[in-house]
Amino acid sequence: MISFLYSTGLFPLLIYIIGKLTTLPSQENPSGLTGLLESLMFSHQPTWDDCQQLLQVLFTTEERERILMEARKNVLGEDGTPTALPNLVDEAFPLNRPNWDYNTAEGRGRLLVYRRTLVAGLRGAARRPTNLAKVREVLQGQTEPPSVFLERLMEAYRRYTPFDPLSEGQKAAVAMAFIGQSAPDIKKKLQRLEGLQDHTLQDLVKEAEKVYHKRETEEERQEREKKEMEERENRRDRRQERNLSKILAAVVNDRQSEKGKTGLLGNRAGKPPGGRKIPLEKDQCAYCKEKGHWARDCPKNRERSKVLTLEDD
Repeated sequence: MISFLYSTGLFPLLIYIIGKLTTLPSQENPSGLTGLLESLMFSHQPTWDDCQQLLQVLFTTEERERILMEARKNVLGEDGTPTALPNLVDEAFPLNRPNWDYNTAEGRGRLLVYRRTLVAGLRGAARRPTNLAKVREVLQGQTEPPSVFLERLMEAYRRYTPFDPLSEGQKAAVAMAFIGQSAPDIKKKLQRLEGLQDHTLQDLVKEAEKVYHKRETEEERQEREKKEMEERENRRDRRQERNLSKILAAVVNDRQSEKGKTGLLGNRAGKPPGGRKIPLEKDQCAYCKEKGHWARDCPKNRERSKVLTLEDD
């Protein structure tokens, strides 16, 4: 097979294609591989046999069957629209090696139709059912430039939907996805733009670039976060100190109040702290401080006198 590819001039380009895609299976990058093969069809003009060799090398059995099936769906009839008539399909896109004479205009014409139909099959097989969830998973990285993020987003549209992100009908959807899936600071800026519906996708990218280039560096971010943390700790410490001062002040006031009450009620001599006597009212006992009698008639004073008398006896 290698000697055959050498003789047709396909081997160098085949090695290039394989080298580009060895780290990325065709099913993960169908549009990229389809684009390469489409270029190959028109630059090297492979024969029917060459096309089979390329399909054999680059695709699995399941992938080849899908490509051929999609291609046969795209065979055009006499009116220029796809036809399902078996004789026309087999004539334009044979599954078995045809007896075409490439030295004649008819043979070269049939080969041209075959290659075009095969390209249509490659495109059809590369398209997948619509999976917008996969598109929504494409989020801008914190350090990813907006233009690079947009390219990833558009590639997701091509890979997971049948839509062309550059078509007029899809530009609004792509723009909204670009805004909603951008990094938080860029998203916030874009959502606040006046007349947002009038901005093109290129306008949004320019605005996003402004935010991106004004961002602080990693060192600046770390320094800012350090200062913010220190400030939060200082505020917390000051708040704790104020609360502690209030608690201490309340405890001191309570103790002073209790001390004052004890001093006035428990001092039998009627002397408050400081040594001064409290003036008595007219009917207040100088001994027990109760009202209604004087000291000589105080029952508490008489009891004390009796105790003293018994002790003397």
